[in-house]
Amino acid sequence: MQPRGAGALWTRQDITTERKLLMSSGSPRRSLRRLIVAVVVGVMVGGGLMAVTPAGAEVSQSLATSWKKIWKKELRPLADKRYYTKKKSDSTFATKAESAAAAAAAQSAANSATDSKLGSYYKKTESDARYAPTPTVIRGSWSMMDNAPAIGTYLSTDLNWGYTFTGPLTVHFVPAAGPVPAGCSGSVAAPGADAGNLCVFAFGTSGVSAIDIRNVSNLAGTTAPFGANLFATSTVAGNVYAYGSWAARGTGLAAGAPRVTPSQGSGSTVPGQ
Repeated sequence: MQPRGAGALWTRQDITTERKLLMSSGSPRRSLRRLIVAVVVGVMVGGGLMAVTPAGAEVSQSLATSWKKIWKKELRPLADKRYYTKKKSDSTFATKAESAAAAAAAQSAANSATDSKLGSYYKKTESDARYAPTPTVIRGSWSMMDNAPAIGTYLSTDLNWGYTFTGPLTVHFVPAAGPVPAGCSGSVAAPGADAGNLCVFAFGTSGVSAIDIRNVSNLAGTTAPFGANLFATSTVAGNVYAYGSWAARGTGLAAGAPRVTPSQGSGSTVPGQ
């Protein structure tokens, strides 16, 4: 860098010449720093001169004008380009809040489009609120009674699951005094059954023979996929009765089988949970 005489001002041409020399002599960053130092020194010297010369005001105006030109044409092109101004950033990028709002609006629009395409279907929440789940164990109550005119009078009632299982069930009769056999669980107040079993619990009997469990074709010791019948005979003449509860659990429901409405006859059934 060439020294300036005392009180000498740096002109735009001087700075341009110095910039070329500095840029050709070494690192661009070091050259830029040296150029800025030269400009600052020139301004300080020029400022001191303007403070003691009669034409200080005119020189000051000229120097201010020259500095703007120097910044615009000489220094600004060398400024770091890695950064945006706030104004440019705000006009180029969205804020986090704006991005989140746009994403939420896009998701809402996608959901609405999906809902319109699936208008004939229920959502899971709608289906769960509308329909009860299929019970794993079907429970109900049963009873049979008569004023038997003679010994050997027949009594009967029916059991309907309300569902059609994939096949018949293995039958068990549990007397009021027990015991509870394998395949059954619980009690007359809370009957239970393992998969593939029907368990008929007795609460009370009087004047009747052993309870016989048959399917709808009158085959003893089995059931139909959708229900069964109970039979007994009176052991005395006069008032006789038997009643209790039952539990049935299939190994699965038959595909496409219609739901069977429980009978409203002498035997009543109440599907359980």
